[in-house]
Amino acid sequence: MDQKRAIVAVVLIFVVLFGFNYWQSQQRQKVAAEQAGMEASGDVVVSPTGSPSPVVDREARGSTTSDTDAAEAGHPEDVTVTLDSMEGTTPERTITIDAPLWVATLSSRGGSIKSWQLKEYRLRLDPEDHAAPQVSLVSEGSRALALSVDYGPTTLPVDDWMFESDSPAYVDLMDGRETVVVRYSARGPDGIAVVREYTFRADSYAFDARVDVSGLRDPSGRRSLWIGWPGVTPTEAKEDGKAPASVVRVDGGIAKDGLGRFKERVEYPRVGVIEWVTTQSRYFMAAVAPVGVTCSETRAIGDKEARSVGFRAAVPIEGEGTSVMFRVFAGPQDYREVSATGVGLERAIDMGWSLTRPLSVLLLKALVWGHEYIPNYGLVIILISVVTKLLFYRLTHKSFTEMKRMQDVQPKLNALKDQYADNKEGLAKAQMELYKKEKVNPLGSCLPMILQMPVFIALFQVLRTTIELRGAPFMLWMTDLSQPDTIAAIAGFPIHVLPLLMGLGMLVQQKFTTSDPSQAGVAKMMPILFTVLFYNFAAGLVIYWLVNTILSIGQQYYIHRGPAAAVGVSPPDAAAPEGVPESGPASVTALPAFEATETVDETRRTPQSSNTSRSKRGRRRRRKKK
Repeated sequence: MDQKRAIVAVVLIFVVLFGFNYWQSQQRQKVAAEQAGMEASGDVVVSPTGSPSPVVDREARGSTTSDTDAAEAGHPEDVTVTLDSMEGTTPERTITIDAPLWVATLSSRGGSIKSWQLKEYRLRLDPEDHAAPQVSLVSEGSRALALSVDYGPTTLPVDDWMFESDSPAYVDLMDGRETVVVRYSARGPDGIAVVREYTFRADSYAFDARVDVSGLRDPSGRRSLWIGWPGVTPTEAKEDGKAPASVVRVDGGIAKDGLGRFKERVEYPRVGVIEWVTTQSRYFMAAVAPVGVTCSETRAIGDKEARSVGFRAAVPIEGEGTSVMFRVFAGPQDYREVSATGVGLERAIDMGWSLTRPLSVLLLKALVWGHEYIPNYGLVIILISVVTKLLFYRLTHKSFTEMKRMQDVQPKLNALKDQYADNKEGLAKAQMELYKKEKVNPLGSCLPMILQMPVFIALFQVLRTTIELRGAPFMLWMTDLSQPDTIAAIAGFPIHVLPLLMGLGMLVQQKFTTSDPSQAGVAKMMPILFTVLFYNFAAGLVIYWLVNTILSIGQQYYIHRGPAAAVGVSPPDAAAPEGVPESGPASVTALPAFEATETVDETRRTPQSSNTSRSKRGRRRRRKKK
């Protein structure tokens, strides 16, 4: 009955997981169709990343901070009065910076960044589009590093001021120049002045942005400089729904506001000592970190339609003005590039739990180092799988050996179960005596596997999230190790070969690990369950697990069929420990080892002379066989 229930449970899990995968694929098609319809109707502006953005009437909006925003952000007492915009009729002037890694467009409106495109990465919203546009970290109609100044009861809409600059309209960093400085300046009402200065480097995704504010002469109890970045929109056809987020380093810890949090509110504030704040998708991020000072507040801004989470961060202003240098990063979540910013921004990259994070970082470095010598990440993953197998060979060998011993002892355990069918206490003690005699540890096959789990978890996290695998081909139909290896589709359902091969390998492996008939049914269902779980995983991760399974099969075959098969378990006809009757009802008191430890039920005691004679006959049979 228990076996039937277990089989039914596994089947139900399989049906649920299969149905969920099918439902997800249908939902993705539905969302794509809806986006295409909205684009055709003209209700939205489609950004370079392919995600819809609502059309914003900047004239009607007028301010970066409204009364409603302040109330939602947890400041209902702040009543903001917005000063008039300095937009006027001055035409917008742009400056383009062309660098080897990126190309940026700066705008005189607010002195902000209008476009930031990455040259080495392209969108993958449509797998069939081989001429997809470059990844852009600023969506159409938005501007990055937009400023506003809270000044007592007023908010200066610096984002709408028209700035002046002496820089040319086009700056080429492809001709060997290492850096370029772009300076903007503007003067607002009452003599308030704002100066913005950017320092770009040709070989880096990081740059410096300095902001000077002066002329705040009127006394005020609230003064702060706000700077922000709109959300980084998804770049993948199958973007993880948990990936869009704003990550903050606050009060020494890491806080994350994911897109799923924005169900009822648009903004979520965080107050404290804030060292940096990011907006990120699965593979890309934009981050701002003040240098020499800290932010006092940040607000995560969710956009469900664009599937992104942006941010605004505030630096306090004391006196009549302030001068703040910001370290900005806008690029891929490449661990080496992000670490080079020198502000601890690498903590924003999702490398798993804090306990396994050091292992994840070590494995990521090993993956990148291996690729320097083997220019195929698929082969590097196979090599890592072999190396980890060798490192844990002794542990897995002990685990498989103990598993083999348990299989050999299984007939004796079954005999004890029949013998002590009505005496659970006696069965437990007889089993322990049998384990002691045969030198078998029931937990010996589990402990080595538990010790390896941190490494498996770290590898899972690295192979699931590392941008190095994005678009990296392996061989044949496996053209992208960060995506499932789809070879074809039947009635819209994708066929992934690697998970099927992995399930087949696990099915073969079960023949070496299961000998108890009562567990055979459940054991055969486990490969199916794992196939469903891994079916939509990245090909790189499935390759690792497939190779690990193949190597485990070889190791277990050696233990079961090779010279290591003799593991020292006594012959099966010695069905019970010495002193235990071979058949018939018996009490645990028949075991000499337990005679002095338990109260004996005299009505069920087997005569001692009979026990002694049977014991002697058993020893004579064993001596003859030897």
